[in-house]
Amino acid sequence: MMRKKIKQICSELREFLPWLVAAITVLSANLTSNILWETFELFTGRKDGNIAFWDVFLYLAFFMFMVKVLSSQKGFFPPRTKYLSNKDAEKKKHLFLFLSTVSPKIERTNGIPDKLKLFFRNIAEDLEIIRIAKNSNDNKIWWKWEMPLRAINHHLGMLETTTLICSKESRKQVHLFLNICRKYNELNDVKFYLLLQKEGKPRHLDTAFVDHVNDFKSEDFIDYEGLDFESFDELTEALLFLISKYKNAEKDIMIDITGGKKPTSIVGASVTFNQKIKAQYIQTEDENRALSYDVILAPRYTGGFGT
Repeated sequence: MMRKKIKQICSELREFLPWLVAAITVLSANLTSNILWETFELFTGRKDGNIAFWDVFLYLAFFMFMVKVLSSQKGFFPPRTKYLSNKDAEKKKHLFLFLSTVSPKIERTNGIPDKLKLFFRNIAEDLEIIRIAKNSNDNKIWWKWEMPLRAINHHLGMLETTTLICSKESRKQVHLFLNICRKYNELNDVKFYLLLQKEGKPRHLDTAFVDHVNDFKSEDFIDYEGLDFESFDELTEALLFLISKYKNAEKDIMIDITGGKKPTSIVGASVTFNQKIKAQYIQTEDENRALSYDVILAPRYTGGFGT
């Protein structure tokens, strides 16, 4: 018990050290500026006395030493424990979601499994059809695009925009998903965007440039490429670019991390660190609840995961 207490105190002292170094650096800067000004006054004859060059040298040397020590610190915020608190997701105005790739076989049936019969009257009704088909004992039907539909459906009533983050593979299929969404009248007032890249730079593409009288086609987005869903750097750069487009509405953003691959989930959650943005995960089983994750940074000495 005593050893644990000592370790906690040492950990707290280590977190306090950068601030102490910064305070001493500021103090030394103040003392150095005073002696430099005094030397200037003596040198220009504004003040009588002798110039103590050694004092000036020592003060300057100490100040430079403290600047060096401060720059060697790893930061005022050393490594800390990451906390996740999950609860039912609030409805948000702006939804970002990673679009998974469906089987090429399903491409031939417009992105929907051949034996899955949807009515397109409303999303909730079709999601119930999908749930029954998935739990059928005779012929189970699994469809990857069930989850992005659930993510969108959860935010209906508040949702204004949906940005589909595409991989290199799902970019070739995104027109099929957009055509599915077009069939629902509930989504008529929701603007759809794509997060793609062109010439190595992320692009936020408004799908409204396509003539909505006709269905979307793969050729509509042929000038753009999808993201590498296994590249942390590429994903992070693209997501930060996307967030910058909504810089005045961070509290209204939800990043759905259900689709894509493991790196997309990690990056999607990590860009919410200590921000008003939330991350969302749709349960793939049971009640298919939309869970919201608030990722914060907490002092490492508080322990492991918790609230």
